[in-house]
Amino acid sequence: MIKSDTYTDKYRNWSKHEIFSKTCIPPETPFFLRLDGWKFRKLSEAIKAEKPFDEKFAKCLVSSGKILFTKGFSPALVYVASDEINILFLNAAPFRGRIEKVNSVLASLVSSAFTLNLHKFFNKENVAAFDSRIVVVSTDEKTMEYLAWRQMNNWRNHNNAYAYWVFHKMEYKPSEISKKLKGLKTEELHEIMFKQGVNLAKTPQWQRRGILVYKQPFLRKVENRFVTRWKINENWKLPLFTSGDGVKLIKQILEWTRQKRKK
Repeated sequence: MIKSDTYTDKYRNWSKHEIFSKTCIPPETPFFLRLDGWKFRKLSEAIKAEKPFDEKFAKCLVSSGKILFTKGFSPALVYVASDEINILFLNAAPFRGRIEKVNSVLASLVSSAFTLNLHKFFNKENVAAFDSRIVVVSTDEKTMEYLAWRQMNNWRNHNNAYAYWVFHKMEYKPSEISKKLKGLKTEELHEIMFKQGVNLAKTPQWQRRGILVYKQPFLRKVENRFVTRWKINENWKLPLFTSGDGVKLIKQILEWTRQKRKK
């Protein structure tokens, strides 16, 4: 029989082998958590999602991102673009900024929500997963740059998705499509799509620019006074984040978030 003190001595230091458990985001540092869908091309085929874009699939992503607001994590915003969910936290990192916890718990939560949403929107039993990474943004300007970068990436993915869909309908093989896309400039791609009846500049705005989720204040009358309440807003008609309207929108959301924290 092992004595209790011997047992304690043998196992007391095992927590020191958790080599990343103390790695944290610096205090009061804004950051994005980017969740990327794992093998979503195969997943979209399995659930028979519409090509090149399925609005129900986008709703699955948006609904899964919204769960972070209802589970007490208080992100400043959630930006859905292509198959990724970008989550901004301002100066209030969950789990005291412990990177292992932030990455694992939030990715697990969104993956679980997305799996349930697939059943809700598609009536399909499929398991979904997201990988997770943290991107530190030190200033509001860096926040704007990050969002503009992801929106630009979404635009490229949008163009390639339509091109792949059109070339597939033209009975090109996947390997042939990849070669054609690799050598095409954006202007050439637009011209080819236009000749096939697809105007890439006129597709639904959420496909081109992504979807933004954030909390917005509103006034509600309670007895003889007005009080501020907050509602979760989905914006499916975004401006370019590099435009004046885009900058104004993001600055307003950041200001709302800071006002809410002060209260």
